[in-house]
Amino acid sequence: MSSPTARRAAGQDLAVAAAVLLLWFVGMRLTADLTHWRPLWIDAYRWAGCWLALALALRRSAPRLGFWLTMGIYPVGYSFIVDRSGLWTDLHALPLFVAAFTVTHAGALSPLLAAGVTVAATLVLDLGIDRLTAFAGGVGGMPDLSHAVLLVLLAAGSPALGAAFHRLDESARALTQRNAELRAMQELRAREAVQVERTRIARELHDVLAHHVSAIVVRAQAAERVGPRHPEAYREAVEWIAPAGREALASMRAVVRVLRAQEGSGPAPHDLVPLEPLPGLDELATTIDRVRGAGLEIEADLPAPLPAAPAQVGLAVVRVAQESLTNVLIHSQAGQAEVRLVCSDRALTLEVSDPGPPRETPTTPGGGHGIVHMRERAAACGGHLSAGPTDEGHWLVRLEVPL
Repeated sequence: MSSPTARRAAGQDLAVAAAVLLLWFVGMRLTADLTHWRPLWIDAYRWAGCWLALALALRRSAPRLGFWLTMGIYPVGYSFIVDRSGLWTDLHALPLFVAAFTVTHAGALSPLLAAGVTVAATLVLDLGIDRLTAFAGGVGGMPDLSHAVLLVLLAAGSPALGAAFHRLDESARALTQRNAELRAMQELRAREAVQVERTRIARELHDVLAHHVSAIVVRAQAAERVGPRHPEAYREAVEWIAPAGREALASMRAVVRVLRAQEGSGPAPHDLVPLEPLPGLDELATTIDRVRGAGLEIEADLPAPLPAAPAQVGLAVVRVAQESLTNVLIHSQAGQAEVRLVCSDRALTLEVSDPGPPRETPTTPGGGHGIVHMRERAAACGGHLSAGPTDEGHWLVRLEVPL
């Protein structure tokens, strides 16, 4: 069963063919009222109009059938109507040209084959069967060569023009398909970009909040443990927690402001914290001191001065150090850690070592995506991160990023 599109196209072609046939016969009737038009064979006009309508009616539904019917029947029938004397008017060759054009336009026949058949049918139509047979046998006068050459050129040009339009249609369809593929690819990339951005936002907020809040929780728990014996521990914890909380809030707002700036909107009027850039490598020492204030002893080996590094590399180093030290606070009983930063000509290497052993119950409940986030940060900088136990039983996080 044909598709709805094919049926709709066939119906449109039938409507066009009927309209052309109606106009053809109406034109004949109106012209017949003129005194200077008295055709000898009026049936030849009717014959040509009917075959022209047939070629148009089958141009998309059955172009090959329409072509062969027109080329085989129309010239022979025409020769009998006009008393076998040849083409009465060049207008009557139009059905042949239309059939040749439509069959190659539809891509249903080779242009060379269509041109050859159309030229032969045009010669039969122009000369008539009797004159063509007599001329082939060496009997009869020479036909009008200039007129015959003109018809042959038109007969050969019609399928060539149809093939050219067919190629243009194929190119247009290919471009349309390509455009649709590009649109689909663009939508896919847009969705991927949104997903990547969501992951980046989640990673940044997680690293900021997990680090600061975990440090605050650990410091508060430590004060709660020693407070009954050393009441001054409460005051010291509060004095440390208040600025740590403000710093956490400032860091979170800085992240949110950067994200909002990427969306093209300015800061809200109630945002009281000034806009600052995200942390760079120079924030590494501050991060270490903050964790020390939460109660973790840290042995730091940092180059002085710190090397110049791209913003993305510096942020990755600081966030990995934050996450690694936060994990020591939450998951380790050691109470101490080692941080080592080594800079070479080609790479920057950060190592955070936790001597362990791990806690049976973490300081703060729940599990996160810290190691996953650290690996993502390393990959975003073209680097590599490894995290796992060493031969000595320590837990080592090692980040290496190219400069």
